Amino acid sequence: MADLPHGGPTAEARNEMALIGAATLVNLGLAAALLLCAGSDAAGTELALRLTARVSFVWFMLVFVAAPLQQLRPSRAGAWLLRRRRALGVIFGLSMSIHAGFILRLYQLHAPARPPMVTGADLLIGIPGLVLVALLTVTSLDSLKQWVGPVAWQRLHTTGIWVVWAIFFLCLVDSVGRKTTAHPVLAYQLFIAVLVVGLGLRVLASRRRAAAHAA
Repeated sequence: MADLPHGGPTAEARNEMALIGAATLVNLGLAAALLLCAGSDAAGTELALRLTARVSFVWFMLVFVAAPLQQLRPSRAGAWLLRRRRALGVIFGLSMSIHAGFILRLYQLHAPARPPMVTGADLLIGIPGLVLVALLTVTSLDSLKQWVGPVAWQRLHTTGIWVVWAIFFLCLVDSVGRKTTAHPVLAYQLFIAVLVVGLGLRVLASRRRAAAHAA
């Protein structure tokens, strides 16, 4: 984004920063409210972990489907999502940092043992995933984007969004088989279905682009 002549942020940049700030405050408020109601012990922290994971999932899916939605069925809402996709990605990254904070808190509560709700797959998939999300978030800054270069940046973010999708999918599938819950459909299976729908939208959009190029 270009800067104003005097070096101040553009109106578009201010809108992005306002959206990021407001959404992050909401994310923090939801997590704090849950801790106040459920407590900050292990049980309350586990609930906060689930909440922040699901909130982060929503932000990610908005980023994931923004482009295919607008391509397949153009609308004002789709155009807004596409225009704000970078800001939504940053919000997702910050939301995942809150989630990571609760992971550290849970480890502290169960030290020196590993928390019971954390599986081996969570560690094997989740830790590289958090590192990747952090990398995607910081390279969304204009200065780092320019430093990385347009080709490398495009490759990183195109590959990264698919890797994050796969991490969500694998973690949710693993949770269905290994974690107990009174409502598996709402807790895991619904989110898997949303991921599959998002994948379908991206495949359809890709085929439409290919058909348009071939015509």
